[in-house]
Amino acid sequence: MQQQQFIIEELNENGPIILAEIHTNEHTFLYNKNKQQPSLYKKARLLIDTGASISGLDKDLIQLLQLPEYTALAQVEGAGGLVQLKKYRCVLYLPIFLQKGLPLDIVEGNFQQTPYQGILGRDVLQFCHFEYSGPSGKYILKAINF
Repeated sequence: MQQQQFIIEELNENGPIILAEIHTNEHTFLYNKNKQQPSLYKKARLLIDTGASISGLDKDLIQLLQLPEYTALAQVEGAGGLVQLKKYRCVLYLPIFLQKGLPLDIVEGNFQQTPYQGILGRDVLQFCHFEYSGPSGKYILKAINF
């Protein structure tokens, strides 16, 4: 199986940022990838956050895509303690996944004051090999078993 890798050179003071596609559901993802015609999806800049157990998106992006919302809230522990956040379903596509999309539960966040629209947590990174090359100052992200 061919392993794809992506070298992340876009860094800010918070860390590495990768460009991803956020699709409303599996149907819109497959339609876009197979028909090569636009469907409702958005590109989003996501900060890779190895400390986050779950990925999150900005609430405005969630509303724009009208992502399906779960009735139960997600409990997330952060620097401020345990919080309950709204949880949604989407399909995430990264270039390293080739033609595959990852169905994903995400939490709602407010990222309007940041240079990114969400975070990529360990729920996605479990399908990747992620490394930092200190001498070159670059991060490398590879898909594994995907």
